Amino acid sequence: MQKLFVRATTLLAVLVLLMPGVMLAQTSRTTGAIQGTVTDSQGNALPGVTVTITSPQLQGSRTEVTDADGKYAIPALPPGTYKAEYTLSGVKNQVRDGIEVHAAQAPAINVTMELGVSETVTVTASQVVVDPTQTQTQTVMDEDHLKYTTVGSANRSYQNVLAQAPGVTTAGGNPQVSGANNAQNDWYIDGVNSTDPVTHTFGGNMAFDAIQEISVITLGKDAEYKSSGGTVNVITKSGGNEFSGSFDYRYNDPDFLEQGKEKKFVAPTTFGGPVGAESLRFDKNLQTDKSEQPQATFGGPVMRDKLWFFIATHKPETNRVAPNLFGFQPADRTFTGWNTHGKITFTPWSNQTFTGKFTDSHALITATASNGTSSFFRPEAETQQTQHSWIYAGAYDAVLSSKWLANFQISHRPSSLASTPMSGDLSTVGVIDNATSIRSVNATNDQGRTAERNELIASTTYYMEKMGTHAFKVGVNFDHTEFTSYNNATGNPANIPGFDAGTFCNPAFTYTVGGVANHLPAGTQCTAILTLNVSAAIPRRITMGIINPESTVEGDTRSFYVQDEWRPIPRLTARLGLRYDATDWENHGGAPPPSFELWQPRVGVAYDIFNNASSVVHAYGGKIGDENQLTYPSFGVPLPFVSIRFNQNTAGVWSFSPTGTQFAVSGGLYDDEVDPSYSNQYSVGITQRVFRNTSVDLTVEKRTQHNLFEDYCGTLADQLDCYITNHPGPAGSPQPLRADWRGAILKVESRPMNWLDFTFSWTHSKSRGSTESTQNQNTSFDYFPNTFVNTYGYLTDDASDRVKLNGYARLPWDFIVGLAHVWDSGQTFSVSRADATGAGTEFLEPRGSRRLPHLSQTDLQLQKDFTVGRFRFGLIGSVINLFNKETVTARNGGPGTLATYNGCVGKTATDPNTFSPCSAADRLTGLYTDPNQTTGANRFAGTFLQPTAFQRPRRYEVGVRFEF
Repeated sequence: MQKLFVRATTLLAVLVLLMPGVMLAQTSRTTGAIQGTVTDSQGNALPGVTVTITSPQLQGSRTEVTDADGKYAIPALPPGTYKAEYTLSGVKNQVRDGIEVHAAQAPAINVTMELGVSETVTVTASQVVVDPTQTQTQTVMDEDHLKYTTVGSANRSYQNVLAQAPGVTTAGGNPQVSGANNAQNDWYIDGVNSTDPVTHTFGGNMAFDAIQEISVITLGKDAEYKSSGGTVNVITKSGGNEFSGSFDYRYNDPDFLEQGKEKKFVAPTTFGGPVGAESLRFDKNLQTDKSEQPQATFGGPVMRDKLWFFIATHKPETNRVAPNLFGFQPADRTFTGWNTHGKITFTPWSNQTFTGKFTDSHALITATASNGTSSFFRPEAETQQTQHSWIYAGAYDAVLSSKWLANFQISHRPSSLASTPMSGDLSTVGVIDNATSIRSVNATNDQGRTAERNELIASTTYYMEKMGTHAFKVGVNFDHTEFTSYNNATGNPANIPGFDAGTFCNPAFTYTVGGVANHLPAGTQCTAILTLNVSAAIPRRITMGIINPESTVEGDTRSFYVQDEWRPIPRLTARLGLRYDATDWENHGGAPPPSFELWQPRVGVAYDIFNNASSVVHAYGGKIGDENQLTYPSFGVPLPFVSIRFNQNTAGVWSFSPTGTQFAVSGGLYDDEVDPSYSNQYSVGITQRVFRNTSVDLTVEKRTQHNLFEDYCGTLADQLDCYITNHPGPAGSPQPLRADWRGAILKVESRPMNWLDFTFSWTHSKSRGSTESTQNQNTSFDYFPNTFVNTYGYLTDDASDRVKLNGYARLPWDFIVGLAHVWDSGQTFSVSRADATGAGTEFLEPRGSRRLPHLSQTDLQLQKDFTVGRFRFGLIGSVINLFNKETVTARNGGPGTLATYNGCVGKTATDPNTFSPCSAADRLTGLYTDPNQTTGANRFAGTFLQPTAFQRPRRYEVGVRFEF
């Protein structure tokens, strides 16, 4: 494999040096381009026109001359607003101002020049541009859009703002994109892959005001990109030739919350009230929170047009208090973070730019065991979490000549996380009351991890003319990831009075499980958790485990791609791409994970109907591989798994209990033929400029997932060693792992007047599948057939229709109004229960068979600015949930105990959707909900289909902002 990359790189260098000197307009992860054609008033091409580009975001200026066909292209432009000057002796000079350039886009700016002398015609360019070469589905949010349409400090993050993009459904800070799960996204900050290598979620935070623009590609990616979900690219600011900065402060507290007005019935053991009692859906006296969000930025020149700097810092502080429902006040859930970002941009020679970047994001979070929302944790039973992530990166971007672009980037992204008892005590035994579910005395878990991602990227672009024009981009990528972790229970069994820990926590003691005698390893350190009120005959139970050492897994990925932007005729662009990824894994002593290799062809076509970048038809088809996380090699790590139960009877005597006791090695196996997951994606659409500053795009999309994998352990009657496979279940059974998404997206971008800016989207879609896991992260499909039944259906991100409107208006007297509105037709939830064997979740109806009500929310922000010279001061007021909706956002889909299957006991794999000949109606017959059952598996009995979460009512936030 190494020879492949050596040969590819050598071939690339030879081709680059031999290519003739002509122009190109390819872009990179962090830059865009401007292209176009210059003609005279009769439509004839004007060669020799000098095109000069300037911008506050560009060091110096960039110049190009139109060719024999009047064409020009200026690549490698940082995102921002540009001015273009067109000069030629004997004609009137032209100026186009206000040209918006975004990363990975190349707007067409066509200019007509007339005969005349010593006259310049200035035109403000359209602020909504159509890129006639693009075939991907992409949403770009620039600085002003982010500043004025993002309402409320909770939304002022690069993760949450993605909810504005069509096809995106939020899932906390990690969205689901076009049917992909929330671990199939890639996250880039200035082109650096900041994705967490373990969970494959976002990898850190940063000051929102440090962001120049955010783009999310939802479908139709060029060969440069991987992962079948969304590709999120955050471009940060770089300073400039003038000193500039900002300070922003947002604040809210319990006085800014509206009291809920609607009542709900509450579950007896969830909220502590009697059966049938009513309470407010939101009671601010019990569910209060507070937030402070100061951040500041500063940037400017060290050397004008040569060396710029930019720094930003952000200190988020939030506080959430769970209600006192059981006679004690739970601990406050606090989040205190520091996010620091620095960037140096250096252009020592024209068209040669070096960039150095540093990001430091760390936080201390308390009450993480309950997440600040559960009243079942006494303060002494809480955990706290410390987390830290860094990014160190350097980049080189060059226009070496009009024929040759080059990009080189190297980055190092380490991170750490530790979750420990808030008491700092690892020896005191934590207690769980089985009758009330209340946890006390001490936290029961201690875990930590370190991870890192080291990446080297190199690409170059060259141009040739043969059967039209070609802009070839070739790149290589080397990515090393590493993960070291431990996860253990706390508590020393010797600290439990009356329990003979010296005898039981001893290699000499024999534990017989399933007829097999087991012994603890020599030198083992035991842990213990104490459970009270197990039953009338068992007042106390000890679950004893052992402390495992740290384990380390690694992954090495080598990638190669080639992308051709081919124009056989001026109106037609074909984007032809091929990507190759190969990954090797190491888990240091476990079952060796099979390596992954995947070739991914991709084809996109764009046709500019009138050759004026106003009416563009586009289509795409491609194979997109997933970047798999380090949970894959972690599955095979061989660590002892020991869970030994001791029951105490009513006489106070302790005895060993084989029920629930397990001895095993946690490391699993791998199917020798397991293949990497990928999706096939297709789209067709049309983009139309309907007015000078308005564009409409209608795109139909399809996405089907292939080669998903999960761990499978056989049948309950005949358990096998668990192993990772693309096809869990007995030989010959239907394929259970499926996912598909289909949608039609209407998107409108408009700046109809200088004072108004808005985007609108309507998405009509279906999102279906049999799993929403992040690859072997849960108990789906562990045992056949219990966890195979009814798994295929509508996923949680499915809503038939979803409408989004975001925009802002600049009003007289320096008032600015920002608006964010979303409406959906109701997402799904499932009717399921914990399988009686403990093997996982059993779906009693097809997945996603029930729907929540339609959800609507409107957020509004008003800012009043005061300007003195270069300085601007703003007062900000925000209203979240303007119309004070309290819609149900979750229901209890667990119906409690299933009395009978009514003939469905003998499940057989005859139906590929349900693995059972029984209907959903049959399965629900015999369900009962006994209001007297309040413990254990029946805790939620009596609350089937009752709401468990609600839209929070109206709330307010105030802020101040200073800019210069």
